[in-house]
Amino acid sequence: MAGKNKKPNKRWGLFFILAAVMLICAFIYWKTILLEGDLAEKNQEKTTIEKQIEDEKRKNQELTDEMKYRQTDDYIKDKAKDAIGLRDPDETIFRPGDSD
Repeated sequence: MAGKNKKPNKRWGLFFILAAVMLICAFIYWKTILLEGDLAEKNQEKTTIEKQIEDEKRKNQELTDEMKYRQTDDYIKDKAKDAIGLRDPDETIFRPGDSD
């Protein structure tokens, strides 16, 4: 008689173990789905940030080039021409309404 009582207990124990394994698998699957969504979102953010970095690098290079240009004599000459009408000895300035 003792042998007959142990068989149903083994089956219930096996059932509970199987149910626990299935719950664990379902939980892992659910977390995987959530993490894949997070990964896609983070990859999109990464792409956006990389584009912003490239834009900022380009702006930085433009500003660096402008700073270098502003330290040249050509820049000073251009500003003097615009501000006070300075001209080189070999240049002729034409104004609207001049007949010659």
